[in-house]
Amino acid sequence: MSDQQARSAGSPGSQEEAAELYRSAHPERFRSYLSRRKVVFLVAYVGYVCAYFVRNNFKLQSESIRLENGWSLTQVGIILTAFTITYGFAKFGMGAVADRVSLRKIFAGCLAASALICIGLGFTHNFVLLFILMLMLGVVQGALAPSSMAMIANWYPNKSRGSGIAIWNTSQNAGGAGLPLLITWLVTLVGPGNTWVGFLIPGALVLALSFWFWKKGGDRPEDEGKDRLSTIYGEFGEPQVEVAPDEGYMRIFVRFVLTSPVVLLIGLINAILYFLRFGITNWIPAFLGTEMGFSESQYLTAFSMLEWVAIPGCFIFAWIAIKAPNKQAIVGCVGLLLLAALIFIYMGNESYPVLLIVTGLMGGLIYGPQLIVNILTLNVVPLKAAGVAVGFVGLFGYIVGELAANLVMPILAEMLSWGASFTVLCLIALAGAAIYLFLGRYEKKIVKA
Repeated sequence: MSDQQARSAGSPGSQEEAAELYRSAHPERFRSYLSRRKVVFLVAYVGYVCAYFVRNNFKLQSESIRLENGWSLTQVGIILTAFTITYGFAKFGMGAVADRVSLRKIFAGCLAASALICIGLGFTHNFVLLFILMLMLGVVQGALAPSSMAMIANWYPNKSRGSGIAIWNTSQNAGGAGLPLLITWLVTLVGPGNTWVGFLIPGALVLALSFWFWKKGGDRPEDEGKDRLSTIYGEFGEPQVEVAPDEGYMRIFVRFVLTSPVVLLIGLINAILYFLRFGITNWIPAFLGTEMGFSESQYLTAFSMLEWVAIPGCFIFAWIAIKAPNKQAIVGCVGLLLLAALIFIYMGNESYPVLLIVTGLMGGLIYGPQLIVNILTLNVVPLKAAGVAVGFVGLFGYIVGELAANLVMPILAEMLSWGASFTVLCLIALAGAAIYLFLGRYEKKIVKA
């Protein structure tokens, strides 16, 4: 039975009906597609957990390294900014590359390079050399989010794509939460002052796993000899955006990404979310340790709590993505309103139990709205431009959002107070909620579920 005969047997009114028509016509191909999709998701998820095991190592030990070398807060901010600048631009550039090459190879190769650079960071205490290595780390890490999200976008149809991305989004929380626990254990094992171990062991582990990712990672279904989502699910398989059959990649990029008002607004929201995320997490050691008087073990646990609680928080957002796949912007708006309230509690709190509760809740309300950005981005562009769209939106997040968090937060803290820094974060959160509310109307028009 041909694809055309299967389609003519009945006009599908949902993603499930379309899939059933295809399954009836091609049962073996459908089973093969579903089986392969599970492996692709596993690589995308576990691989991005590994990305964070070789990304945040300097950030988490920055206060110990700063005090050991007699550096200022601003100097630490400059080193963090080195990563931010190259990561932001590389996420954009590497996203475009990922759209044109093997997703599997670019992901695994850049992850292996990240691991090697991470190991090098552990044995470097020269300010200039650290800055250069962080620049290099940003370049190779820039390929990882676009390529791993493009894997999922190309293997999951409209209704499942949002929940797939939402679950994948917890990988950064698992990596972000696991690394401080691993570093705490390693420092306890070898003794204080041996910060190198927090770079060497995670780097070696990730380097070994990158070889498995190279072998098992996913490329686009058609590149692996399988049918496209539009063949399996029809109009429910891919975003409903009009692309001429002969329209070139550059024209698609300019039309649907570079000049799209919707993508530009999503990019602005992402910048706001990254300002919030890194304005809090990058300065946990300095604010909670030096300013508020919490011990290193306490503020690392608080950092880990923020990341761990974000995981069930993201699963809640994933559940909402399944129930309301075209109403994500409204959910993001509510999340940022709640986050603004929690920041006020966080900046004046001196109780350790309260700190753990507040940082945990903030984790869910930082990463929840952020995964919505990923869902919205993939839902408003053609799949052939998924990588560059993710990179373009990510460029806003890092070059505008995290760059501001790395520089504005310590400057305000040193010139005024940490209270002034966190008041700015509250106002930024309210602005992001307003933009999300505006995007809600467009989202309902573009996503068919």
